[in-house]
Amino acid sequence: MAKLTCFSELTPLAPVMSNGSAQLSPEDKWFKVYKLPYDVFAIFEPYHFQEVISYLIPGSKKALLLDTGMGIGGNIRRLAEALTNLPITVVNTHSHFDHTGGNYLFDSVHLLDISECVSQLSRGSFLPADDENLFFDAYSYPGELWFEYNKIETKPCNVIPVSESHIFELGGRNLRVIATPGHSDDSLMLIDDKNKVLFTGDTVYPAPLYAHLSQSNLETYRNTIYMLKEKFSDYTLMCSHNNPVWEGSALGEIAEAFDTVIERKKHETLPGPQCYKFNDFSIIA
Repeated sequence: MAKLTCFSELTPLAPVMSNGSAQLSPEDKWFKVYKLPYDVFAIFEPYHFQEVISYLIPGSKKALLLDTGMGIGGNIRRLAEALTNLPITVVNTHSHFDHTGGNYLFDSVHLLDISECVSQLSRGSFLPADDENLFFDAYSYPGELWFEYNKIETKPCNVIPVSESHIFELGGRNLRVIATPGHSDDSLMLIDDKNKVLFTGDTVYPAPLYAHLSQSNLETYRNTIYMLKEKFSDYTLMCSHNNPVWEGSALGEIAEAFDTVIERKKHETLPGPQCYKFNDFSIIA
């Protein structure tokens, strides 16, 4: 079984940091920040059940912020600028609300060039009032919440379409875009070939993989995982939910799991999405 590094094994950075020109606000206690290998910062939002992770990836000339989180409880731009003095480029792994909530804080963000998704993200969106992500019990903050917990939205923002194989040059570190459809049409990953690191977005992480959403496609998802398995099984995976670092050999386990789910669904007549559990993850299909 592929080795998984959990946040419980790591020590977060001090809640108030300074780079000489910026200091974190007490409001940013919503986030926990961890320093990972290869000079990568994981910006974790542990107090909502989504447990989403954004990544700040510095080079020598620029830094790249991969996703902007849920947009609640703190200011991710202020946090990122406290962690680096470098100019920051923002990329979304896909356009779902829990990865794009802080987009409006930045001048522009990049998204895979899927026209419908680019247009929707530019306009913004909000969750309906009956969405489970808005319920009080979706939160686990130790103390009183100091923000409007029952409102989550992606505000309008300037979106720059980006194509597969585009390279973000950060100075001493290049990040290459790869399209990874299945979870959503606009899913992408970033590849750091020099350090053999794959930033996976929502396509791969150690928790329930969502293959049942309106843009999801089970067969496409499986094909993407097999492609990743063939190319990146010896890379380190940095994942966007729950826990951060997973060995690339997990891609083989996930590929086999998708085969199992697809075969089982041929013979099942159960209504609605079903959760199929495996070792460190499950698949909802």
